[in-house]
Amino acid sequence: MYEKINDCHVSVGHSGRDKTWNEVKTRYAGIPQQAVIIFINMCDVCQVRRAFHKPPAGKPIVSIGFLTRMQVDLIDMRSSAYDGFTFIMHCKDHFTKFSWLFALKSKEAKGVAFHLKNIFHTFGPPKILQSDNGKEFVANVILNLKNTWPDLLIINGRARHPQSQGLVERANAVVQQMLGKWLDINETSDWPSGLGPVMLAINNCISQSTKKTPYEMVFGQPLKIDHEFWLELHRTSTTDESVINEEDLSDSFLENKSTAIHSTNMSDQVHIVDDESRSASSTNTNDAVSDEKSVITGHKRIRDEAEKNYLNTAERQLKIYERVLKKRRSFEMNDIVGLKIADVDRSNTAPGVLPCKIIEIIEKNDSANVFYRLATEDGIITELFSSSDFMDLTQTVSANLRQIKIDTLPMITFIHACKVFTKFKTNRPCKCIGTCESNRCPCKRNQIQCCTKCHRGKSICKNNT
Repeated sequence: MYEKINDCHVSVGHSGRDKTWNEVKTRYAGIPQQAVIIFINMCDVCQVRRAFHKPPAGKPIVSIGFLTRMQVDLIDMRSSAYDGFTFIMHCKDHFTKFSWLFALKSKEAKGVAFHLKNIFHTFGPPKILQSDNGKEFVANVILNLKNTWPDLLIINGRARHPQSQGLVERANAVVQQMLGKWLDINETSDWPSGLGPVMLAINNCISQSTKKTPYEMVFGQPLKIDHEFWLELHRTSTTDESVINEEDLSDSFLENKSTAIHSTNMSDQVHIVDDESRSASSTNTNDAVSDEKSVITGHKRIRDEAEKNYLNTAERQLKIYERVLKKRRSFEMNDIVGLKIADVDRSNTAPGVLPCKIIEIIEKNDSANVFYRLATEDGIITELFSSSDFMDLTQTVSANLRQIKIDTLPMITFIHACKVFTKFKTNRPCKCIGTCESNRCPCKRNQIQCCTKCHRGKSICKNNT
């Protein structure tokens, strides 16, 4: 029966259950469909090309307070480089969702550190600086920030795992979408000039988690876009010029505006009586209230309301995570599992799943935080993984993987393991904007012809013929 199902499965090009079952029914009788399902689950060639399901909800990160945790990432703009600028540096505060955007001419760590220092000197350093493990974030110039700010904690995420800093990763898509709309409206390709308007628009949008705008949470007031103020300003001025001198304004206008601003600031203050002093006065009517009234400013009220909404959102996410955690399968020693191979580490026809063998189970803090150390046929992976990263391959044959001896295996990174398994050789696109005729072009220097990924849109490349 095994040989017959195998012949049918190979004849349909290792297709799935239905096509293999139809071929079996056409050729033979008496073979149950369950046998076909078991055979496909044991087929190593098919299992390493299975599609990964959408990752389950992760455990929410809770960071109360402005600049408690800042996430940093780079957006690749080399396909639409302008005036030498090829990257966007995106920094985002986890609590307030406040964003900073900067144009970079390269992804060198020096430029990243320069803009981080500007933010730190303006707003103060965050407690946690989180980024991926790109070379621009693990360089010494970034680590040297701790020399100036010793309390700064720098966290680098795992390779090929954008979920570890999902906030800024999702926000990158919003930045690119809003920037593209700005370029279309203004009929220009000068995207560095659009970062300012896009940044202001993002910081003036209400966040779903806090129900407040990032600008309002950071500065304690809404954005100063008072159209009526400017209309009145020009009506009371004695000149028609767009730039008005202070001497041209009437005294009554300045007095009215200063009075309005003062009354607005006073209305933002909410006076409440301390609960303890109130209860004490109720028990002893002869004693006067000794505690003074505490003043809560409008800025504190905004952040308190945002914190309440922020925690409610985190609680909902935590409940979803706990439900997923209960359904998550636990794995044992020597089980065969699969890890997703990123598209950048494989060719279009290579397997998308890296088969691995569990060689160590590590429990941290409690039984819910279980991590696994894995080994492939080529080495022991240095990184640790959780069961949410796995595809269950326990039913596959994987004879060679089951019989490996870990004592003789070297330590390798996850990226290296993926490239060795898929036999992938990286040919990075050059992204040149010239003719690629000199050795300054990486493709020309390596005697490789440029491909469609090297240039977007109209190209004058002469290294592709």
